[in-house]
Amino acid sequence: MGKKSIDPYVRAQVVALHDAGLNQKYKQLGRFDDLKHTERPKKLSGREIRHLKRLVKGDSHHSASKIASDLNTSLPKPIKTRTVRRYLKHLGFEYVVKIKKQWLSARRRQKCIAWYKQYLNWTKYDWGKVIFSDESTIYVLKRKNQCKIWRMDKKKLLPECLQQTNTGDGGNVGIWGGISGFGTTIAKICTENMNGQLYCNILQLQTELKRFVAKFPKKTKMIY
Repeated sequence: MGKKSIDPYVRAQVVALHDAGLNQKYKQLGRFDDLKHTERPKKLSGREIRHLKRLVKGDSHHSASKIASDLNTSLPKPIKTRTVRRYLKHLGFEYVVKIKKQWLSARRRQKCIAWYKQYLNWTKYDWGKVIFSDESTIYVLKRKNQCKIWRMDKKKLLPECLQQTNTGDGGNVGIWGGISGFGTTIAKICTENMNGQLYCNILQLQTELKRFVAKFPKKTKMIY
C-alpha cells in the first residue's frame, strides 16, 4: 500500500506553523501549547498602596479626585481618578454619606460612661421597674448638607467618619413620653422651648402619667 497523501489544508497548516517557529519551540521546550503570560503590570506598588491608605485615614476622607491629586505628587507616573476609585474599592473602602450624630462634649461622654458602669450588673427585672421618661425637640433645619467620604464599613462610627449635627432656626416642636417594663405613657406635645421649668410642669400636670403608674402591680417599687 502506497503512502497516503496529505490533505492540502493540513499541509498548509504545517508550513504556517513551521514558519511561525513552532518547530523550534518544540525542540527547546518539548511542548506545543502556549506558555503562561505575565499579568498586566499594576499601577501602584505595595509601598504606594500603603501611602494611598494613609491618605484616607484620620480626617483626610476626601473625594477620589483630591486623593488622586495628593497621591500623584509622590508617583513617578500619575494615575487617573478612576484608578484610585478602583484601588479603594479593592481595599474595602466605600464612598458614602457621613452618619449624622448629635454632638456630645467630652464631659458629657464621660458622664454617660460612668452611668453605664454604675448599672452594669442590673438584671432585666431591675430595669423593668424603671420608668424612663425624656423629652426631645424636633428642629426643622433650613439647610440640607451632606458630606460624602471614603471609609471602611467597620469604621463608620469613628469620630472622623461622623457628621456632628446642631440645632437650626427653622422652627421646632417638643415631645415628651415615658416607657417601662409595664408599657408606655401617652406622648405630650408642646410648642414652647423645653427647659427645666416646663419639664417639671409636664411631670406635675401629666394626669396620664398617674393613670399609667396606677396600672402597676401593687407593692411595686418604681424608680422614676
